[in-house]
Amino acid sequence: MNNQTLKSLTNAHAWIGLIISTVLFVVFFAGAITLFKDNITSWERTPLLVDAGHNTAQPAFDKALATIEKNYQVDMHGGMFMYAPDQHNPFIEARFESELAQPDPITGEDHLHQALLLDAITGEIVASSDTHNYAHFLYKMHYDLGLGRAGLYFVGLITLFFFVAILSGIVIHWRKLFSKFFQYRKDGNKDKWLDAHNLIGTMGLPMHLMYAFTGLVFNMVIIYQISYAVILYQGNQEALLDAAGFDQPHLEEADKRMAMTGVDDMYRRAMATLGDVTIERISIEHFGDENAILVFATTSNEDFSLWREVRYLMSTQEQIYLTMDNYDNAVRGGLSTIASLHFGDFAGYGMRLAFFLFGLATAYVIITGNLMWIAKRAKQRNQSQRSLNFVRRLTSGSFIGVVAATAAGFALARALPVEHLGRAEFIERSFYLIWIVSIVISQLMRNQKLFCKALLSASAALFALTAISDWTLFYSTSSLLSGAALRDVLLVDTMLLLLAAICIAATKRVYAQESKAQRVSSQPLASEA
Repeated sequence: MNNQTLKSLTNAHAWIGLIISTVLFVVFFAGAITLFKDNITSWERTPLLVDAGHNTAQPAFDKALATIEKNYQVDMHGGMFMYAPDQHNPFIEARFESELAQPDPITGEDHLHQALLLDAITGEIVASSDTHNYAHFLYKMHYDLGLGRAGLYFVGLITLFFFVAILSGIVIHWRKLFSKFFQYRKDGNKDKWLDAHNLIGTMGLPMHLMYAFTGLVFNMVIIYQISYAVILYQGNQEALLDAAGFDQPHLEEADKRMAMTGVDDMYRRAMATLGDVTIERISIEHFGDENAILVFATTSNEDFSLWREVRYLMSTQEQIYLTMDNYDNAVRGGLSTIASLHFGDFAGYGMRLAFFLFGLATAYVIITGNLMWIAKRAKQRNQSQRSLNFVRRLTSGSFIGVVAATAAGFALARALPVEHLGRAEFIERSFYLIWIVSIVISQLMRNQKLFCKALLSASAALFALTAISDWTLFYSTSSLLSGAALRDVLLVDTMLLLLAAICIAATKRVYAQESKAQRVSSQPLASEA
């Protein structure tokens, strides 16, 4: 490759990385944290878990459904989704749409989304599960920035550019990939950023490629479906889904009301039929109708990423569908495998810890990429100082702002009482507000080192104080928590302390750079000596 081509490719790599850096940093930072999504949700629900104790009996789904039918007019045309108790959650969780007596006067909406936690023994309502939703909010920030379907496709587009940046980086460094693999020069800021960027990027190359590919599959799958349906199936989407293995039996509504009972019996039958599995989701199609279908979706505890499903007609408790080997289809089996690789849920906590550290390391790669771009542009005579300051301040404000907003979210998730009205919405709005304010203030601050030190110090303090306060609040009642719930608290607190340590280390790095700059500026010039 001639020098001009290499230079053009390097510039393209740098510009692509710069343009997608803010969104990509959010995706990897939030994604790293939400690898422990279930643990964080359990940690946030600790006040409820202290009173709940630990239930080892079979969940009382019929009692829970009776409670729901008594208190809500469930929409028959929507779905009812239930999640069985597990080691992180001792409650039955139910999600459904309820009909309103009167449409909303502003929006005209006549349905309301309900998310409930119900006692697994009595079936009584304990709380709304959406009030303890910070982990899910961070998860949404990971895959759609909290912007819904538009954000999903936008993140997919960013992932596509990330894939291009990876490929261009491979081409750029191919000749020196092995000869300078472990090179890390400590002297000189530029070389240090460059070596850290290259070293982490090269060592994490398989993971980067995996995340780029799997992220594209998840976020842009609708594009593939439309293309295949139009080109290969002449617009017949049902034929496409049938060919892909999405061919479970479907019944039309009979429009006859029927009480939803017998779930406990069918739960026992499903567990006996499917073998050693973990129930991932229980759903009821056409809830309250005579043609309601009960669906148990599970993952195997014996095989890698093996997904199983069994369906029953609730009126007769007849089994109408069963799959024992990943839907007997390579497409669905492949999607399940891709999901396991992306989320790192195919092994224990050691694997998730490795994925977590890799996610944070990738966020560091993104930061060093921006710092190298800024350092290179600062040496060019024709570079606009205004645009350079904008990029520098956007990097510090948007990147550290996300960290500060995340720390504040954890602090609020612990500090706000469980009965606080609008608790989840307040935490989410606070997250966005802190992030936006950080970006705005960074553009107004002339002293960027002072800004970075203040924001990093505040983030470290919030992470650390949240973890320390846990033992002030729950030390005396820790014996009332089950072993799994106590482990979740310890795991999340350890993660928060690790994030605090990273923020402190970054703050010290800023202090060291500032001290070095002051020493250089105070040294007399050679002409003055």
